[in-house]
Amino acid sequence: MRDTGFWRSPSMLTTWWRRRRPTLSQPGEKQRRLVFVLGGGGSRGACSVGVMKALLEAGIKPDGLVGCSSGAFNAVALAAKPDLDTIDKLAHVWRSIRNRDLFDRNPVRMAYRFVRSRNSFFDSRYLRTLAAMNLPATFEELVLPCAIIATNLTRARKEIFTTGSVPDAVAASAAIPGLFNPYRIGDEEFVDGAVAENVGLPEAIQLGATHIVAIDNSTSNPRRPPNHTLTGILAQSIQIMLGQRMLEEYQRYSGQAEICLMFPNVEFGTAGTDFSQVDRLIDEAYARTRGFLQAGGLDRRGRLEPGIHYMLPLRHPSVISLAQ
Repeated sequence: MRDTGFWRSPSMLTTWWRRRRPTLSQPGEKQRRLVFVLGGGGSRGACSVGVMKALLEAGIKPDGLVGCSSGAFNAVALAAKPDLDTIDKLAHVWRSIRNRDLFDRNPVRMAYRFVRSRNSFFDSRYLRTLAAMNLPATFEELVLPCAIIATNLTRARKEIFTTGSVPDAVAASAAIPGLFNPYRIGDEEFVDGAVAENVGLPEAIQLGATHIVAIDNSTSNPRRPPNHTLTGILAQSIQIMLGQRMLEEYQRYSGQAEICLMFPNVEFGTAGTDFSQVDRLIDEAYARTRGFLQAGGLDRRGRLEPGIHYMLPLRHPSVISLAQ
């Protein structure tokens, strides 16, 4: 098989980090390294843009990034140029996406494609086109180390992309099973990274992170009333599953790094394939994160407090949760 540009050994991630980011610490002192870990959620990935804008404005900047699903797009963009100008450009890209750009909802063409392919309604090549139009061509062009999570359908395992083609890695990471056909690289097929891991805490550890900011866009608000429609039950069940998996990962890795796990919990009744509310997702996530930071989310050194943070609406600031 030809080189597809992904590492197969987790230890190689740490080696690569050290090669790209020489330590500045004193002898006997562990270098502080902050890694942003960005989850997906389809259109809800726009929430991460609002969260990151508030963090960067507060002077909280990453030394590396990990991305999964739609979070892969955000991670690569910030790794290429980690500043507020990039956040503004990211917001513009997200706001310019329309449902028709990714999803041809014509029922006749959808039915034809499903019958022809028998595994999806939409073409994952559209994901590659979107990435190619807005992101660097290769990982080697990035300023910060970046790891992208995908699920290798052929080999039934998680794969981590850190070198080679950025558009291929992003398309592989974001190809939601059933919605998009598996994305092919060489002789292997890939689907959404969230199948294997929704938010990549272990990948951040492998990148040498001492501190992690993980943004989980799943709407797992414990105060959220249940949706009793068929699609609502299915969607909410998946969100609960992903949220619980994230909490389990937090418990597992919290002893290896200081982790700030952030749940924006922004929802307007939109599905992950609905891009009509992207403006509100970005703006609300930004406002909630600013409110969280102003309400005690930072310690005296201006660093994020570790723990699990559910960022609830600003009209209810007293119920913002900071659970250790």
